[in-house]
Amino acid sequence: MMVLGGLMLTMGLGFFLVGAWPVIGFMGAEIGVLYIVFKLNYRAARQREHLMATKDTFRIERISVDGEKTVDELPTPWLKAKLVPNVKVDDDDLKSREVPKLIVSSHGKSTEIGAFLHVAEKRELLPEVDAMLKDAQR
Repeated sequence: MMVLGGLMLTMGLGFFLVGAWPVIGFMGAEIGVLYIVFKLNYRAARQREHLMATKDTFRIERISVDGEKTVDELPTPWLKAKLVPNVKVDDDDLKSREVPKLIVSSHGKSTEIGAFLHVAEKRELLPEVDAMLKDAQR
């Protein structure tokens, strides 16, 4: 941010010297918006889930962006993981896009894994969770 700020200041000074002084304010606003976006991105990156599978339980530890920890436990025997389509509908009642959910479920108990992940990441995670469950169920 310091390098980018210095670069913007240098360019803004050039514009100031040729008489386009309002450009400096816009460059300052641009740096401010960029700083806020980086802060929000780093904050969102703190959200995590830790998955642990033992012979008896499948444990999901969720850590929110605020650092709050919640734990879900499901029985490992007969537990299955699958991608379930979640249809999002816009205001005109037309399908805007389908965002699948990665669900682990068994005997009426289910929970979503990786709600914050991109669709491609969920598709990559599914075989890994399946392998983890199969190893724990042996």
